[in-house]
Amino acid sequence: MKVSLWAEIRRLHEIEKLSARAIATRLQCSRHTVRKALLMVAPPRQTLESRSSVLDPYHPRIDALITKYPELSAVRVLEEIAQGPDAYTGSVYPIRRYLRTIRPVSGRVYQEVHYEPGEALQVDWGECGSVPVGQTRRRVSVFVAVLCYSRMIYVEFTLAQRKAEFYRALVDALTFYAGSPRKVIFDNLKAAVLSGSGRHARLHPEFAALCGHYCMEPIACERRDPESKGVVEGGVRYVKHNALQGRSFGCFEDYVHFAPRWRDGIANVRVHATTRQRPVDRFEYERGKLRPLPLIPFDTDEVIATVASPHARVRFDGNRYSVPPEVARKPLTLRAGRTELRVMYEGQEVARHTRCYDKAQLLCLPDHQLAALKMRRRRQNRERQHEFDALGPEARRFHLELLKAPIKPGVHLRRLLTLVRLYGRTEVLAAIARALEYQTYDAAYVESILQQERRRRQLPAPLPPRPQRKDLIEDIDLEEPDPGHYDQLFG
Repeated sequence: MKVSLWAEIRRLHEIEKLSARAIATRLQCSRHTVRKALLMVAPPRQTLESRSSVLDPYHPRIDALITKYPELSAVRVLEEIAQGPDAYTGSVYPIRRYLRTIRPVSGRVYQEVHYEPGEALQVDWGECGSVPVGQTRRRVSVFVAVLCYSRMIYVEFTLAQRKAEFYRALVDALTFYAGSPRKVIFDNLKAAVLSGSGRHARLHPEFAALCGHYCMEPIACERRDPESKGVVEGGVRYVKHNALQGRSFGCFEDYVHFAPRWRDGIANVRVHATTRQRPVDRFEYERGKLRPLPLIPFDTDEVIATVASPHARVRFDGNRYSVPPEVARKPLTLRAGRTELRVMYEGQEVARHTRCYDKAQLLCLPDHQLAALKMRRRRQNRERQHEFDALGPEARRFHLELLKAPIKPGVHLRRLLTLVRLYGRTEVLAAIARALEYQTYDAAYVESILQQERRRRQLPAPLPPRPQRKDLIEDIDLEEPDPGHYDQLFG
């Protein structure tokens, strides 16, 4: 008998006062069924008839296997019972249904933790996809901090999960709360834990310094135990499923501008599912239980020791930054903040750049380029003089006479060295000796002697090499023209 039939029979008999014959006629059932239903005080229990299965003969073998190997999978059970003369020929699905009924239930039993106002803050990272930054794409991460009592949430998006980013976001969260709790709970991220986990965790010295600066007790969770910080785990899921779900952002600045609007306009003014109160209302009471922040903020800059390259460049986060040429090949210290990169040498700041989050970029300051150009010209002049004097005594004598003349000796030396590369050392020295004989100290005169000698010997004049690559052409250093040439033309 169905429960619905029993209920309708009782209603017709008790409410409409119908007889058993009338009820049987209306419901088109037997009068014996009506009498049986009226005698029943409780509704009838519907029992399902057990149906036989092709797996029934194999239950003892499966029970023995699971008793010996509790974690044995359904596929392995199928392999075992499909052997022998009475092998099982069915599918794996009945085995899976049967294993769900006999396998021992394993799992942790969680205990709800109650937090006092101002007691603890839980922090964690979350992945949020990627966005284009310049010519590359970078992953976007979200830092989430939640006060365990009030459920007041702080959200900050970053382009990395570096150590400095974690420290900076945590300090920003404490600044947002205008106070620090007694404990900070986190998982085994590398910025906080060097080795171990839980009670045996060895903290990073810089993170321990941060906790000591704000008088917070660091509590590391056990490895692979996200439930121990379930408050912030729920906060990360809330950010992904509420803040980011169904929204698209074209650049990282959209994330930065969106975070405070969503945090203050939605997350902290909603009625929380656990506390049944708004986090902003509970925070008004918890605010007084937080420890006031110290007057001096914690230094969250990323400090890196490096050495400047011979090209007066330093590398950081996939980019190259210029430094003054005076500190090339010298040990430097980089201090990277959220928006700036400072370069320190012997405690003094020698360069300051706007931090770039693109990749494979070269950022040069005009002052550094100008200083490098001036230094390179001075170095080139000295090297040019040494190279020319090394040609021989005639070259050193010619150089001395150039220094006495009211002309720019560097222009003539460079032209003479070019002639050496074109005509060879022997021919140029012979031409210089004739120029000394005629007391004419000019590179153009030496070149004229070389050309006359070539014509006399009926030899072609060599062509000067021209660089084919554009970068080689840009590296050519040209000095200002010598006005003395115009005196020779018109005088």
